[in-house]
Amino acid sequence: MAEPDDSAAVAVVGMAVRVPGAERDLDLFWRHVVAGVDAVTFFTPEQLVGWGVPKDLVERPDFVPARAVLPDADRFDHRLFSYSPSDSALMDPQQRILLECAWAALEHAGHPPVAADGNRIGVYVGTGLNVYLLDNVWPDERAVEAAGGLGLIIGSDKDFAGTRIAYKLNLQGPALTLQTACSTSLVAVHQAAQALLTYDADVALAGAATVAPPTRRGHLHEPGGIFSADGRCRAFDAAADGTVPGDGAGVVVLKRLDDALRDGDTVHAVIRGSAVNNDGARKAGFTAPGPTGQADVISAALDVAGVDPDTVGLIETHGTGTALGDPIEVAALRQVFDSDRPDRAPCALGAAKSVVGHLDTAAGVIGLIKTVLALKHRVIPPITHLATPNPAIRLDGSVFELPTAARPWAPIDGVRRAGVSAFGIGGTNAHVVLQEAPPARPHPRRHVTELILVSAKTAAVAQTSLDRVAAHVAGTAPGELADLAYTLRTGRAELPWRAAFLTGTHGSTPTPRQVDAKARARGVALHLTGAGELTGNRPNYDADPVYRRVADEGVALLRDHDLAAAVRERCDRLLACVGLARSLCSRGVAPRAVAGAGIGAVACAVVAGILTVADALVLVRGGDLDGIRPGPAQLPVHVPGGQPPTGSGGLAYWRERAAGTPAPTTPPQLDGVLWIEVGTSVTPHLGAEQPAMPADRHARLLATVGALWQLGIAGAWDTGHDTGRRRLPAPTYPFAATRHYLDAPATRLDTGRHH
Repeated sequence: MAEPDDSAAVAVVGMAVRVPGAERDLDLFWRHVVAGVDAVTFFTPEQLVGWGVPKDLVERPDFVPARAVLPDADRFDHRLFSYSPSDSALMDPQQRILLECAWAALEHAGHPPVAADGNRIGVYVGTGLNVYLLDNVWPDERAVEAAGGLGLIIGSDKDFAGTRIAYKLNLQGPALTLQTACSTSLVAVHQAAQALLTYDADVALAGAATVAPPTRRGHLHEPGGIFSADGRCRAFDAAADGTVPGDGAGVVVLKRLDDALRDGDTVHAVIRGSAVNNDGARKAGFTAPGPTGQADVISAALDVAGVDPDTVGLIETHGTGTALGDPIEVAALRQVFDSDRPDRAPCALGAAKSVVGHLDTAAGVIGLIKTVLALKHRVIPPITHLATPNPAIRLDGSVFELPTAARPWAPIDGVRRAGVSAFGIGGTNAHVVLQEAPPARPHPRRHVTELILVSAKTAAVAQTSLDRVAAHVAGTAPGELADLAYTLRTGRAELPWRAAFLTGTHGSTPTPRQVDAKARARGVALHLTGAGELTGNRPNYDADPVYRRVADEGVALLRDHDLAAAVRERCDRLLACVGLARSLCSRGVAPRAVAGAGIGAVACAVVAGILTVADALVLVRGGDLDGIRPGPAQLPVHVPGGQPPTGSGGLAYWRERAAGTPAPTTPPQLDGVLWIEVGTSVTPHLGAEQPAMPADRHARLLATVGALWQLGIAGAWDTGHDTGRRRLPAPTYPFAATRHYLDAPATRLDTGRHH
């Protein structure tokens, strides 16, 4: 078997779930897995009839009123995605949930959920049968007529699940809807990984959603069939008699491992290899499991991964808890994993369906996410409801064990590896080989004040998001704050309601405010003065590469010159002023103009591109002018006397300014723009929007940038500020879910047509 090849490895860099009992909370989902919490809900006959389940069906003795459900599946953040309430109500809830999961997964990965043009981000997703169309939408003749044929198809058809995500999030790689029944989402993971390895995509989303309306909250039990008699999924237990349907969704974000490590992504786990096949006709019937096909796909995935089966410590099984399926699955696993190695460590089996039910198309990706979390926590989770192993499952002499309690996961040959299986009705099988993430590479840690940016579509959501982020910042180690600030600044969409705050003790969190269209139209100008105390900029020098570059250049240029104290002071003021102005510009502040007098006028010439730093220092120290070639101004420059002279003929003018004192702090007329005074520190002048300014010079600069960003003026930062930074998991968007739902006919008289 070949050795694992890092160049063919794929990193899991982001995850999002909607699972029964834990909703969107990955940590809560993991705690439920470890504790064996069963998320299945049982319903009363009154509830079921009220939802539109036929009364004669509810009263049947073989009807089981149970399902693992999402309580808010009828709700959707239509404002965030710019859908009308009526279009939202028509849309398949599975596709709405999948769209929100895609957004959250990209944010969890630290990538902006609305991508920039030119990206190569792919989408590979699927959904379950659109029962909402059948039970709720189609019977509503008025809604169907209002929607029109094409509108109804676009909102309902599976074909648009992938392309809807690509359109709304501006993802420009392949966008495919895949359908292989219960194995859909794991097949999607395989296809996404293949797209990365063949360079069809540089980032790929994979997952699925299965959600049924309340009209389907229950099932009929048939002895020997797939559905449980008591509403419990007891995988691998002697009492196992079937699975329980459930609602849920999951999406993972994948990148080539080498790219993820290079880009500073958090790698949650590594996909070493994967494979897909079909049973063909090698089984008893179309819906029957096929042991040969299952064994073949697992062997193929291990071969692709270059992984020795003896080093795999956990298999997340398909694990439906059926009398026929569980023994066949273990028999297939034994064909691959039974070992003659005397010191072979046991391999545990896992079954997510015993916790969240059978999520159909989403089952595979939820099993994958569960296993990624197990690798991250280095814990083998238990199988819920396992009391007495099924005697039909022959484990004697095998490598497998059925864990009934969580235990630490010891590595095998120095590494933790796992497999994840999903087998679809119709015989399409998928298997993924996972490995724990490599140790994070060392990277520079900063212990300085950071600027935290938060935005949302509405004021209420912005406040909720701000509260979550502030709590997360408070619990983050100081050395990680730079990475967190970078993630929140570069890995989120810039939305109209905004808040910005500083880490540390530099003030409280603000109230979110809406981007000010008038302020954005006015723009901002810099009034360069060079005035203020010369000491106190060490924090800017230490934390800011742009400021440091100007200061270092100046020191190097002046090193061999013996300067009088007054001349040295003017040089220092010039360098501080230029350094701070360039630092503002590098943080997305694009001034409409620069203004100044005295030494500030010379700084204007440097910031506007008329003079270089070296030229300006020659003028200040009274050096030879022969080598100076002024350039054209890149910005309007306002100085006493009007427009400054250009070309070599203006050198005398600039030399005269260079010999002057710092400029006054009141700027010349700047045509109504907002303005920032830049001396040896920065002070914004934003009228009624003036923020409180901390004393620390670096904090003042960041607070100024944050205030401008809140107004909608500041943009993207130069990448030089982000050298060595890593993307960290951080609070994702708190969707403002509003009910958009067409109720089933039996309930409309009581609850209205839709909301």
